[in-house]
Amino acid sequence: MKTSLTKKIIFDYLDGKHSSIQFKIIEDWLKIDENQELFYQYLDEWESQNPQYMIDTKHGFDKIRTRASVIIENKTNTELAQKKSAKVSVLLLFSIAASAMIVMFISWTSFLNPTKISYENLVENIRKDSSGIYEKENLTATPVMIFLPDESTVILQPSSKISYSPKHFGKLRREVVLSGEAFFEVQKNKNIPFFVYANELITKVLGTSFVIKANPKLKESTVIVRSGKVEVFLQNDLHKQEKINGNLLGGLVINANEKVTINRIGLQIEKPQLERQNQPEVTIQKIAFDFENTSAIEVFEVLKNTYDVEIIFDQTKLASCKLTAHFLDESLLEKIKLICIALDATYIQVDNKFVIKSNGCLY
Repeated sequence: MKTSLTKKIIFDYLDGKHSSIQFKIIEDWLKIDENQELFYQYLDEWESQNPQYMIDTKHGFDKIRTRASVIIENKTNTELAQKKSAKVSVLLLFSIAASAMIVMFISWTSFLNPTKISYENLVENIRKDSSGIYEKENLTATPVMIFLPDESTVILQPSSKISYSPKHFGKLRREVVLSGEAFFEVQKNKNIPFFVYANELITKVLGTSFVIKANPKLKESTVIVRSGKVEVFLQNDLHKQEKINGNLLGGLVINANEKVTINRIGLQIEKPQLERQNQPEVTIQKIAFDFENTSAIEVFEVLKNTYDVEIIFDQTKLASCKLTAHFLDESLLEKIKLICIALDATYIQVDNKFVIKSNGCLY
């Protein structure tokens, strides 16, 4: 049966702007399976245009149940109420819930609360599809290095934390959730994009280095790209799923040495700007890993001091070794691998400690 109801009528219904007559018409219309499928399509589209904010779930559903009870009690046609299918009841309850959430959203925005999507909520979205979550919180006063399963590295700033699912990481996507500030060096893999979820922001990369500042207590989040390029978009983006599922970067792309600010209250991404080099940022972001006929000992010392990791090697055997290399967006692990290849050396990693084994250089 071809529907005679327009999308606008359905949207008005979901917005709570329908009359009692329209309510009755839609109720009858939803009894047809074909129309229910279309209703779900409209509902998905309406939800993408009307993102919901975090609310007190128990309080919200109490209000929904109360409102639903009033509607049922006020019906004059009891026979119609008895014949309603379970599917229609669920749909109606869902629409009532959506209307209730809109009212609650208006009330909440009056308090100007900038935190709309929390770290805990993002982690829970991963947890429900996973058997476990790995979480690292930096409770120290100095940055902490974290190695991800794909050999990407994260320098986590104090009072910041990061989570991911070991079971799903790297299967279709590489996904992490961040609260606070971190510097990422992501291993290149164009077939398995890397995502950072932080507050309302989603950052997508294929392999590069960048800083994300996403303090849940502040009204702004920031992305600073050191090398390569990244794509940024919001949780309420109409094309969010399309951007997540694609293996390419599109939309708003931020290039090397550019900075973008996200207004969390207005849910807007500001125009990208060149990053001023005199601004104090994460130390590693300022380091240029350019080595021209440089002593291997000096190269390892630079890595040790920059990444705050322990690198153990025999200085006597490496005394005559020189290295010419240019590193940009490679992770620490990738840098060490390439250096060892150039020096005909090997390494062993134990947590944040690297042991370099070399027989020395003949030149």
